[in-house]
Amino acid sequence: MGRAIFLATTIQGIRKATFRRQLLSLISNKYQVVVLFAMTDFDEIWQAKREFSKIDLPAGTPDVRLISLADIYADHDGVELKKTDFLDPDLTQLKKIDSHEGKLTVARYINHDGDIVAETLFDSDSTRLHTLYFDQNSRIIQTNNYNSEDQLFGIEKYQNDVLDESLLLNAKGELVYRFTNYIKNQKVSYNVTPSATISAPEDLTEIQDDNTKSADESLKTYEGQGKSVFTKALSYSDYHRYDDINAFYHQVLLNMNIEDARTYIDIDNIVDASKYLPGKRIFNY
Repeated sequence: MGRAIFLATTIQGIRKATFRRQLLSLISNKYQVVVLFAMTDFDEIWQAKREFSKIDLPAGTPDVRLISLADIYADHDGVELKKTDFLDPDLTQLKKIDSHEGKLTVARYINHDGDIVAETLFDSDSTRLHTLYFDQNSRIIQTNNYNSEDQLFGIEKYQNDVLDESLLLNAKGELVYRFTNYIKNQKVSYNVTPSATISAPEDLTEIQDDNTKSADESLKTYEGQGKSVFTKALSYSDYHRYDDINAFYHQVLLNMNIEDARTYIDIDNIVDASKYLPGKRIFNY
């Protein structure tokens, strides 16, 4: 029986029709399938699992194994978390207000000033999914993520509502990996024809570019500054640093011992990821 693994790094990838099509094809051909939810934004994992549950698998389909980074590194060595690594306020003395978001229960904790200090989301079986912590301006500053056994497996820290770093914990609650996000400025260029029905964004600047002329009409060229996020990883087991998240994913796949398995990667990420998998046959979705 063949084996296949999907490296899923975004919720959007799970929603793709190509993901579903490749998955069903493998199942029909009797493959053992593993889906690795490899998001370093850990709060996306429970959402990705929910998206996967919406896929209508054929009756009698063998179980597709769903795992996360926390499952892979549960038994790896780590270091004790420092008090400065995370917030751990006592919520038991705060006013608690329960409400619902669809079938899920939300518990909000209110301080004496009437501000929301924290918010816990529970699954339909009453297990914790996450707890959000807020600053005085109601901005998220930390998210604690829990597994189905109600164990804390990941902590996310925010700066100005933007995810700054994620801490992956092992089964003993020790820090195994730190993922740090960086923002890089990028130059963005657009060529727009006079007949274009969509105008260039207002924050772009028109520049003179004599090289962008066609035989029929001249193009207007606009430039602006874009931003992209890239992630670095640090292991607390061996203190190896990964300056590219795709180098870390390569190590994850090595740890899974999948030499004989088909590897499926999101086509939006396949160019960056494949350079760390030389000589390996990669499939996309």
